[in-house]
Order: sequence, then C-alpha cells, then structure tokens
Amino acid sequence: MLIVINLNCFAQTKNWFVSLSVAPAIGGPSASLKSQMKAQGYGDNAESTFVIFGNGTTTYPRGGAMALLATGGKKISDHKSIYFVAGISQKATVEGFNAQGWSDGFFGLFAGTYGNHVSVSYNTYQLGTGYMYSFPKSRTSLGFGPSVYLFNYGISENYAPKEKHSSIVPGASFNARIPFGKERKLFGVEFVINGNIAPSVKMKSDHTEGFQPKNANMFSASAGLAFSFRK
Repeated sequence: MLIVINLNCFAQTKNWFVSLSVAPAIGGPSASLKSQMKAQGYGDNAESTFVIFGNGTTTYPRGGAMALLATGGKKISDHKSIYFVAGISQKATVEGFNAQGWSDGFFGLFAGTYGNHVSVSYNTYQLGTGYMYSFPKSRTSLGFGPSVYLFNYGISENYAPKEKHSSIVPGASFNARIPFGKERKLFGVEFVINGNIAPSVKMKSDHTEGFQPKNANMFSASAGLAFSFRK
C-alpha cells in the first residue's frame, strides 16, 4: 500500500475547483522493487574509504518516489460534483547493489566495495474522472470513479542503457475531503485523502541473468493537508 504525505493548493468557487499536489510517496512499485532486490541479493551496503574524506556507507536498496497530480471539478447540484484527475501518481528511481568483493582503489588513496549495480526508473501516469458527493449533515465529501494508468519503466544493469517497457492498467480512484473551519471563508485548510486501485503489473526484463523484476504493486493512497481558496 502506498502512502503519500502531500500539501495541495486548491482553488474553488461555488461551481468549480482546481488543485495541484506535489508529494513524496512511500510504497507502491517502489516498495515492491526494494523487496524484490533484497530477495535477489541486491540489498548489500557499499562501503568506501577515502584518505581525505574518511569512510562512507551507501545503503541499498534505495530510492524514494514523488507524485505530481492535478485535480479539477465542477459542481452540478447542491451535493454532487464531477471531477477529473491527471498527472504522475508516482515517479522514482530504485537502486540495488550486489557486493562481489573489496578493491584497494587508486594508490591507496581510496578503497571500497565493488559489485553489480541495478537501477529501475519508472513513471506512473494517471488519467481519471468521477463523481464527488457531499453529505448534508456532514463536512465530508467523497469521490469515486474510473482511472487509467500508464506504467513506464526502465531497467539498467551496471549503468548500461535502460531497457524500456510500458503497461496500461485500468483501475479506479477515490478521494475524501474534510474542511477545517467554515467553508464560507475565502481561504481554508482541508484534510484530503486520495487513493488509486489497480491490479499489479508483471514487469519484464530483456535478460535472463541479474535482477529479474516480478510484480509491481499498483495500489496507492495519499493523506495530507490541502490549502484551499474558495469563493
């Protein structure tokens, strides 16, 4: 399950709203890839020693995801709106390392671990729409509708050019909004939850050796604060 902590900037009037969110992400394909890298031996630490700078350690697997989404909608009745969502639900580069030995480096000035390096970069594009309902005796609004996801990814072994693959995945998205304070104010803060539901994607590799990716988790959820502008 993906959890995104985000800050959204909303523009809203009586009949429409628009939002843009940029957020760090945890889980989803990134978590799947890290788990698979560990299982296949790409979870070793890379140690390094420099005469001038001292010792250092790089922990693998590593890599965090970011999300960039735009949401907009139009009010069609007192308690119902239609909305759309588009953007990148996840963007990340996940790296793994399989240690093979130790090298004394260049004239003893530096030394470090050597081995096999793997890198997987991906973008998950999202396009969706749906209905949002507000409840007369509650401050909560709930939305749900279909979405389509384009999962683009590339795999590189030992810094070679990436193998590129794509998958189109149908799914659904949902969101919930709870305003703080009075909604009649021009500016406000809301608690927002967004989520995506889609089947896992079976990833491909052009090689029979080295890292072999398996299924990428496509479930995601986000929770954070939204700064609102409304009229």
